Amino acid sequence: MIPYFKEIYWTYVLKGLIINIILCIIYTIISGKSLIDSWSMFTILQIIFMIYYKVNLGNVIEKDFNLLQKKENRDINYIIDFYRDYLVRKNDTVSQKFYYRDIIRCIETDTNFYLKTNIEKKVIVIQKNECELELVNFIRDNFKDIEKNLGTSSRLKQIKQCHHPDFIRKGMIILFIITIASLWGALYSLLLIGKVIPQHGFNFTKNTWVFWCWLPIPIISVMLGFKYKKMGIKCTKNIVGGFIIGLLLLIYGSFCMLQTFSQDYSKIDTYRDIINAKIPENGDLEIQEWNTYFDADKTEYVLINAYYDREDVQELVKSIENNETWILSTNLKSELKIFIPSDLYLDSDSYFSIYNKTINQYNIVPEKDGDYEIYVMKYDKSDKKLEIHKFKYNYKK
Repeated sequence: MIPYFKEIYWTYVLKGLIINIILCIIYTIISGKSLIDSWSMFTILQIIFMIYYKVNLGNVIEKDFNLLQKKENRDINYIIDFYRDYLVRKNDTVSQKFYYRDIIRCIETDTNFYLKTNIEKKVIVIQKNECELELVNFIRDNFKDIEKNLGTSSRLKQIKQCHHPDFIRKGMIILFIITIASLWGALYSLLLIGKVIPQHGFNFTKNTWVFWCWLPIPIISVMLGFKYKKMGIKCTKNIVGGFIIGLLLLIYGSFCMLQTFSQDYSKIDTYRDIINAKIPENGDLEIQEWNTYFDADKTEYVLINAYYDREDVQELVKSIENNETWILSTNLKSELKIFIPSDLYLDSDSYFSIYNKTINQYNIVPEKDGDYEIYVMKYDKSDKKLEIHKFKYNYKK
C-alpha cells in the first residue's frame, strides 16, 4: 500500500512531530535552555524523523500492525461479500458495510485491488488471486476511474504512468535552482535575524541555527530526486545538489552549538564604580579571559564588552560627556597611549577612560616604575558599545 498511498507517510511524520514537540518541551523545562536552543533541537529531530520514516516506513508499519494484532488479539482474516451497490467486510468479531458511492479511490495492481473509502479513510485490500474472473470484472466495471499499476516496473512504463512528465522535469529544474539559492537565502536570513537578535564579537555564531530552517528545501530536492529518477526522469542534479547544500546548511547551523563568551549582564556590576558613568540596567555582556591578547606586555588580560543595541543610552552618553574621567579620543594625551591596547581604534566618536587601580587614579602616567593593574575603558557612541580592557602592565619610564 505504501507506494500508492503517500498519506501514510505523512501520518507517521505527524506522529513524529507530536513526539518531537513533547521531547523539546521536556528538554526546555529540564535543561533551562533558551527557545533558540530548543528550536535547534526541534529542527534536527524533525529532520531525523522524516528521513527515518521515509527509509523504514514499511518496517515501522509492519511492527505497529503486529503489535496491535497481538495487543488486541484481532482476527485479521476477512470475508468480503459483493452486492449491487455495496460490499460487506466481516469476520467472527466485526461486520462493516461500505457503499460503492463512498469509495473515493480504487487502485489495481498485479496482485491486489485497493479501495479507499471516505469513511474513516479506510483502505480495503482485495487479493485478486482469491477472486473469480467475474468478480474482477465486476470491480473494474463499478470503478471506471480505477488507477491501474500493472505489468513491469520499467522506467519507460513508469514515465508513462507519471502524470505530466514535462511539468515534473521543469519543476525539478526550478527546485534545483531554489536548492542552490537556499544557501544564499540562509546567509541573508542570518543577516536579518542578526538585526532582531543582535550577536556580537565571539557570539556571532549563536544565530547560525537559522541555517537549519532552510534544510527542508534540499531534503525535498533529494527525496523527489530519488522518486522521479526511478521513473526515468533525470534528477541526478537534484540529488547531488541537495546533498551538498543540505550538508553545508547542517554544518553551518551547528556552529550555534559552539561555546560562546556570553555572560549574565549583572556581572558588570563589579565594574560600575570603576566605569564612573550611568550604564543601562540591561544589555548584552561578553567576557573573555586571556593570558595575553594582542600585546605581549599586557598580561592576565580580561576583555569585557557590553552592547546596548536595544537600550536607551542617553544617560550613559551624557554622564560620559560631562565626566572628567572620560576623555574624547582626539583629546587623549600622547603619553597615555602606551596603555591603549593595539586592537583599539581611536575613533573620533569614541571616549576613553584609563583607570590605574593600583594607585586609584584616572588618566595619569605613574611616577614610578612597577607593575600596575590597568583598566582601559572605551565607549563608542556610533556602535553603542562599552569596552573594558583589564590587564597587568609593567611600566617603565
